[in-house]
Amino acid sequence: MADDVQNVTPQPEKPYDSDDGIFLFLAYFGIFSLIPFFMYRDKRDNPKKEYVYFHARQGLALALTGFCCAIVMMIVWFVLAFIPVIGWILDCILWLGFIVIFLGCAILGWIKAFKGERYEIPVFSKIANMFG
Repeated sequence: MADDVQNVTPQPEKPYDSDDGIFLFLAYFGIFSLIPFFMYRDKRDNPKKEYVYFHARQGLALALTGFCCAIVMMIVWFVLAFIPVIGWILDCILWLGFIVIFLGCAILGWIKAFKGERYEIPVFSKIANMFG
């Protein structure tokens, strides 16, 4: 019998080191994005470390924007709380939309980061570019 030769395609090399996976996870985990942001800030000359820094900047922009929006949402919640029933329903809808948007962006960031893609989340990438 002839030897069975399997066509195995080599896995492409990931743009990050295997030990950087935890920092990619932390990059989109709220305020914990500060950890990879400051750790990889000075290591941007290495392309693999710069990849983690890219996602840390974007995660930090997501966290800061989420914090600011949460403060605004609390003020809106306080004002709408005085309107019976309709105000309460609007509060629930606004908070649900807030959670879906920010949690969805964080999950999207995790998926793209671990796939090895440099995806710029539309609004947050412009804010992230301000961080250098």
